Amino acid sequence: MTTSLSVIGQLEGEVLREAVLDADDMCSMNFARDEFNRLAALVLGQIVPALGGYHNSQLACDLSRHVEQVRIFSGNFCWLHRHLGASYGVVGERPGIDIEVRP
Repeated sequence: MTTSLSVIGQLEGEVLREAVLDADDMCSMNFARDEFNRLAALVLGQIVPALGGYHNSQLACDLSRHVEQVRIFSGNFCWLHRHLGASYGVVGERPGIDIEVRP
């Protein structure tokens, strides 16, 4: 039995190594998820209704769609690995690590 393989075209590019998130990175992802949830609550709870709701405003629909796309395509900020980040602490509450940023 013989097998033949024909090359259709040359592949170009770069082989990338696997991405790795450590506990510190996941701690930041957990913080980003919490902050995004606050932003989404403002957008969906205040701004969208102020624009007239989903049926009266294309901008309201676009804002809602973008909020949902961020959740979906970010994997909800690596939700499956959230416990790794929790083991590192909570951003803003780690003495000697976090620098408080206030407006």
